[in-house]
Amino acid sequence: MSEQGQATAVVEAPAGTPAMDTPAAPRPQQPQAISDPRQIAAIMMARINHINTKKDELTIAIKGLTDLTQQLVQAYAAQMQVIEQLATRLKAVEETAGAPAVNGHAVAPTMPNA
Repeated sequence: MSEQGQATAVVEAPAGTPAMDTPAAPRPQQPQAISDPRQIAAIMMARINHINTKKDELTIAIKGLTDLTQQLVQAYAAQMQVIEQLATRLKAVEETAGAPAVNGHAVAPTMPNA
């Protein structure tokens, strides 16, 4: 019989989701020694799947934030164009009406006293 070295891993039992745990009743975690390679492989695959799931959730969240940011930038650019057009129209109205301006703003004409 040949001797084969067995892999041993110390793992913590999963605690479940934080939403299910209550802060008033913390459960002490005792590491368990696992020497069966199939159990080690199953635990590692479960952890890899958990990490991949979290990565996918973060990717979706980042994509959503990116899309929202693009929409906000487009709305901001459109508003800036409207503001520039209004400023141009205001200048044109001031120039054609010959109204006096103070610091670039039109001043309403006053009625002469009778």
